[in-house]
Amino acid sequence: MQRSDPSVSTILAEAGLSAAEVRQQLERIVTSPLLRNSKRYPSLLRHVVEQALDGRAHDLKERTLGIEVFGRSPDYDTNIDPVVRISAAEIRKRIAQYYHEPGHEDEIRIELPLGSYVPDFRQPPERIERHSAPVVAPPPAVHVHPAEIAPLPLPLPLPAEPAATTSARRMWPAALGAGLAVIAAVTLISLRPWASQSALDRFWDPMLVRDKSVLLCIGRIHDPDGRPHGVALSDSTTMARVSGLLQAKGQSWTIRAEDQATFADMRQGPAVLIGAFNDSWNLRLASSMRYTFHQDGRTDWIEDQRSPADRKWSVTTSTDGSAVARDFALITRIVDPNTDRIMVAVGGLLGYGTLAAGEFLTDNKYMEAFAKDAPPDWPKKNLQIVLSAEVIKGNSGPPKVLASYAW
Repeated sequence: MQRSDPSVSTILAEAGLSAAEVRQQLERIVTSPLLRNSKRYPSLLRHVVEQALDGRAHDLKERTLGIEVFGRSPDYDTNIDPVVRISAAEIRKRIAQYYHEPGHEDEIRIELPLGSYVPDFRQPPERIERHSAPVVAPPPAVHVHPAEIAPLPLPLPLPAEPAATTSARRMWPAALGAGLAVIAAVTLISLRPWASQSALDRFWDPMLVRDKSVLLCIGRIHDPDGRPHGVALSDSTTMARVSGLLQAKGQSWTIRAEDQATFADMRQGPAVLIGAFNDSWNLRLASSMRYTFHQDGRTDWIEDQRSPADRKWSVTTSTDGSAVARDFALITRIVDPNTDRIMVAVGGLLGYGTLAAGEFLTDNKYMEAFAKDAPPDWPKKNLQIVLSAEVIKGNSGPPKVLASYAW
């Protein structure tokens, strides 16, 4: 009988798990509606889990997986054929969606960490809390109160760092905060907080809490292996718009990167999630809603669960880098049943959609136009809004409401 990899055995033992329990959970995941209709994703997930449990985690490399799981030739070019990376990214998204669905809270966690093909096995958060496991302190947050913002020069667009060093990870919130201060000042003037309550006020009022900060959770750019190494300009611009709006309303806020945010952070108070496929928190939130994000190869789309076969709100990126003509975005405002906190999530299929959605969320003329056709009590309801934006010479056009749902 083959002996298991000591590291895997140690992980299972420390988590109080057995290989049999992990395999049972694996079956639950691969037979769920999120994976069972695919051939590619269950095959890869089964393979990496079984290899890890059998003590062969060291064999879980991209080329090896391409050969053993997808039948590629030993000399295939992983840059030209990124089937493993694309499949792993989709598996991560679908696993996140699976655990966000009601009924899976107490199940064992099987996850595929970013930047690795070696799966991670652990107890669910609720079970860990019941056993009083030690809590690791989260990384320091950037806490900003409106009165503390000084007008600083706007930095250059944040580059994608070739390697995410510890110092770089510490510097990105400060650099981002400098840009936020400038755009916040412009937004403060345009919002005119001294005016009577507007549709924009009614949208944001549920997020304003005097004794708590709003968490601004921003997605990160990831390299082909899934490692975070930067912030998209479209996401940081949208965050700047939102932070400026909060400043105008006297609301303090805290910044945290998506990969550093924890469930405990989300339970502290209201949160704004910025990003779509680069923000697992937004993917989890939208997965159980009427309108959801989906991705298949180079095609991204927003799906209406009432007509899942329709991909009218989709964007396909080409291999030759040609520009797209239109992008789409999804805005969600909801009391998350898992955290019991109100959240606003905003994300485009591409950056153009995110920029348009950020403009929609901070410019009253767009919100007033939406409110005219919305139900009278929409400010008190959960909301989803689907937007489109024309892409003109590489720039995002104004947002246009395509559909909305209030409940």
